[in-house]
Amino acid sequence: LDIGAGFGQTAIELARRCRSVIGMEPTEELATRAAVLVRESGLSNVSIRHAGAETLDAQEAYDLVVLDNVYEHLREQRAALRSITRALRAGGVLYLLAPNKLWPMEAHYRLPFLSYLPLPAANAYLRVTGRGTDYRSASYAPTLRSIGRDFATVPELKWRCVLPADRSATMSGSPLHYRVGMKALEVAPCLWAISKALLIVAVKRGG
Repeated sequence: LDIGAGFGQTAIELARRCRSVIGMEPTEELATRAAVLVRESGLSNVSIRHAGAETLDAQEAYDLVVLDNVYEHLREQRAALRSITRALRAGGVLYLLAPNKLWPMEAHYRLPFLSYLPLPAANAYLRVTGRGTDYRSASYAPTLRSIGRDFATVPELKWRCVLPADRSATMSGSPLHYRVGMKALEVAPCLWAISKALLIVAVKRGG
């Protein structure tokens, strides 16, 4: 299950490796374009639904749930985690990637310290810089501490921050600060608290 499937590229790539894939996308325009891309792919084991995370009511239906840069858009994050936990089979995996609220350069609008501001000030900052008018939809980025509190409400999920298993692209082809950051997280995991993003893998107990 790919929650917040966007244009559908991730769901399609997953379908090349998985028995069946469902993409959920709350924005109608994106869901429509994703459905077109799915049809063009020729794959029959992937489908797109125009729906948000709050509609998820499946029970032990999925082996993998993906939240790729979606968590920071969810106002009811703990409710979403509870729904995902119910939807996962025992031994199933949640993959969650989200920008860290404490990283100085905000991930969506590329404005320094935007995520540090209260919403009215953040909206004013967007208007002054001409980058937008309303920050609310992207304003729920977690910190390591806050996401730990969220996961504490779903003890069935055993979670941890991880580095990519295949780091070759980052280690050989990315800017120096990425390579240094990867190495720093490897040596001192406490630095996840101030990392650019939080990459989390959670496994549902009982598998």
